[in-house]
Amino acid sequence: MIEILEGTHETINYGNPLGLRLFHNVDYEDYPEHWHTAIEIIMPIHEGYNVIIGSKKYCLKEGDILIINPGVLHGLEAPPTGERIILQFSDYLLYSLKEMETLLNVLPPVLYLSEEEDTQRLYSFVKRQMDSIIVEYDEEKAFFNAVIYAKLIEIFVHIGRNVISGGRKNKNQVLRTENNPEKKKEYMETIMSACNYINQHYQEALSLEEVAEFSGFSKFHFTRIFKQCMNMTFYEYLNQKRISKAEELLSTTGESVTEIAMSSGFSSISAFNRTFKSIKGCSPSEYRGKSSTDEMCRKK
Repeated sequence: MIEILEGTHETINYGNPLGLRLFHNVDYEDYPEHWHTAIEIIMPIHEGYNVIIGSKKYCLKEGDILIINPGVLHGLEAPPTGERIILQFSDYLLYSLKEMETLLNVLPPVLYLSEEEDTQRLYSFVKRQMDSIIVEYDEEKAFFNAVIYAKLIEIFVHIGRNVISGGRKNKNQVLRTENNPEKKKEYMETIMSACNYINQHYQEALSLEEVAEFSGFSKFHFTRIFKQCMNMTFYEYLNQKRISKAEELLSTTGESVTEIAMSSGFSSISAFNRTFKSIKGCSPSEYRGKSSTDEMCRKK
């Protein structure tokens, strides 16, 4: 199933311009620890399947669903027999919707859904959508790709609303210092709105004070609830957004590193280089060189 693996980085060849592929995986084959830029949804349909993420092993049963976000290192262990659905798709579709971009930053790296723990009926909804996606993909009727994308958006909209309502008790999703559920929901909605504002204005000289004022909070109160909702600071979120844009420009354009720094919202090349290396572990130039190598691999 893994076609191009460089170190631990898998380059996914979707085989189509839509950025989506679905496997009925029946291979008795383990896959080493790897990561990719796609969102991956794994659902066993006959017998189980093991997914290892860090020190934790998810022993999936038939019908369980595991959603793995981009950039998460994971390994796979297959039983001698069985079948599982593995759906991989580019997150560009979700990132084109401003609220979805914020949601992807709120979600934990891995989301495990099972019938036994379906207290908010989230699993039931996602399972129905996945069953429909499988039928559409296999039958390939007219507009099947559009139908699949629509269902994927519905899945993440449903997850997002569940997050806002505090349905999933995750440290990244629920304010720990407030006991009032309505207040938690209000704060989460406010921070989601603030993140949408950041996503729209990150290329500008955006300040904490400006976004706090937009949200209707004092700088200190906004700082506290942003950290509790997003599990990162305002400036960490802003820099991640800017670096994400820089990655895209480095991979798809011939603009100079300085031009990309300015286009991504950085005020100086030194700040850009320092921030990029702290987040990505390499310089912008090194990242561009690696992206070029990956592109050559895809063309072979």
